[in-house]
Amino acid sequence: MKINTRVRYAVRMMADIARHEGEGPVPLKDVAERQGLSKLYLSQLATPLRNASLLKSVWGNKGGYMLTRPANKIPILEIIEAVDGPVSIIDCVLDPSVCERSKFCESIGVWRDINQAIVETLRRYTLDDLVRRGEGEGPSGGVCVSPGRARAG
Repeated sequence: MKINTRVRYAVRMMADIARHEGEGPVPLKDVAERQGLSKLYLSQLATPLRNASLLKSVWGNKGGYMLTRPANKIPILEIIEAVDGPVSIIDCVLDPSVCERSKFCESIGVWRDINQAIVETLRRYTLDDLVRRGEGEGPSGGVCVSPGRARAG
């Protein structure tokens, strides 16, 4: 399983908003500048995050985005599912009907166990865990900057 760009950027955006939320609504242009990401791309990610009730938008001159609940109450799993759908390492784990072998497959039980372990881990870690792990580690605060750099997140 590989975490795609959409998920990585959504997590970075949410962590940045969590880190700066004490300053009021966080404008996407500020997030984009700090994270080195496109504001347009972030605005596209904001829509499913709002629809999942993870973000709320504040309009006006001092507008921006705010978390809908404390960062320690937002599991990483919810961010991933909001922008990318259910976590599934292989299609038949969530929908056995997609594979004609699922009823007698010798490995489906292992795939389900692995998938469940991933889901449980992502449910256990919160946005606050990421923010706290990354404090003081540069502009992105330790949330993975690029696929080639091994940092927290």
